[in-house]
Order: sequence, then C-alpha cells, then structure tokens
Amino acid sequence: MDDESSLALQQLSYQLLKPIEESFGEIDITYGFTSFELLKYIKKYSPGDMAPELDQHAAFELNSRGTRICKRDGAACDIYVEGYKEKMHLIAQYVITELPFDRLYYYGKDRPIHITFGPDHSRYLHVKERDRYGKRNLGKGAKGDKAIELLNISI
Repeated sequence: MDDESSLALQQLSYQLLKPIEESFGEIDITYGFTSFELLKYIKKYSPGDMAPELDQHAAFELNSRGTRICKRDGAACDIYVEGYKEKMHLIAQYVITELPFDRLYYYGKDRPIHITFGPDHSRYLHVKERDRYGKRNLGKGAKGDKAIELLNISI
C-alpha cells in the first residue's frame, strides 16, 4: 500500500467510521480496501457488479500499467452497524446530515452502505436498486441537501 492510500484510509476512518461508531456502535466492514492483487483475484473468482475505476475501494493504488485503478481521490468501505442491520437507512441519514462524506451508495434498509471520504466532499447519494433478478440498477442520485430528500423517499 502506498502512502497516499494509507493517508486516505486514515481519513476515512477518522472522518466517517469513528463518528459512526461513537454514535451508533460497532461497525462491521463488509468490503474495504482493495489492492491491485486483491482486485485481480476478485475479478477472476467472483466477477460481478464492480466499478473499481469509480468506487474508491482501491484508494490511490496503481494497476499493472502504473496508472491509478480508481480515478477518484479518497477511500471507501461498505459497512453494517451492529444493531442496525435492518435499519441502515438511519446510518445513511446520519452520514448525510452530519458528516463530511464524498459518496454514499444506499442499497436498502437491510444492506450495507458504501461510504467514501475524499477531498471533493460532494455529499452525493446514489440509491442503487435491484431488479427482480437481483441485478443492481443505477437508480437515482442527488447531492447536498437533495440527498436527504432522496433517501427519505427511498426508504
């Protein structure tokens, strides 16, 4: 892991994970940092609904060609909070209204949320929806104050 990735993960921890844990309780990270080697493994053995060039899980890591895996600055993780596994909308509401985040992907009340911390602080919410076959569709997105409105509609 390079120094930029390490710093990005520290910022994610201090700016998002620690405040969530202090307010709600223990966090369970379901998907975290993805090195190039791990990304290769995942693509080989469990390909699916991934967007490593956008999702910030690789932070500042480089691919085999020496270019950044993700074009966005910052770092990401997907989390549950113990005691809130059926109420993740409450965690999402807290992040949107109280914390300096970059992106939050919301998959439903009983699914982990994807949160990112980066210098943009775009406060962008993306509601991911599943079709009847379980495939994730793009869904709707909103920034800033419109994000909480979209989340409340999506609950």
